[in-house]
Amino acid sequence: MLSFYKWFIGSQNDLTGQFQNNEQLFYQARNFWNNLETITVPIVIVMLVVGIGMAVYYYTIFNNKPGRHYRPVWWLIFMGVALIVTLVVSLSIEIGLCAPKLHGTLVLEIMLALGNALYACIAYLVMSVVWCNLLPTNAYRLLKFKKR
Repeated sequence: MLSFYKWFIGSQNDLTGQFQNNEQLFYQARNFWNNLETITVPIVIVMLVVGIGMAVYYYTIFNNKPGRHYRPVWWLIFMGVALIVTLVVSLSIEIGLCAPKLHGTLVLEIMLALGNALYACIAYLVMSVVWCNLLPTNAYRLLKFKKR
């Protein structure tokens, strides 16, 4: 599943290539990559839950409270919160379950968490498009494509 993030973190060969001359470090790098592969499912779940969850919260609970100012800036603020929460939670999971022990692996984990956070923003955007066009809301319909 790490191939989903390959555009951002590179491949296993990119990581293990720097350790070609040291067999012990090469196997450690390969094991690290395999461990990272096993924790990809919880990372993807975090991305989906936070990205979609923030959009649902924004379009329901937040905008149904009285006294809200329905401006596009609030939509951006919630997207930023989704990005930050996903980044922090993803990085925490990665470091907690697959501690970086080799040179360059912490950077790899940070890049994976950042890629996951960007995917959460995409999930937030897609959910917003669906909500603005198909579901009722009091929010400013920033992403509405058709008139009703």
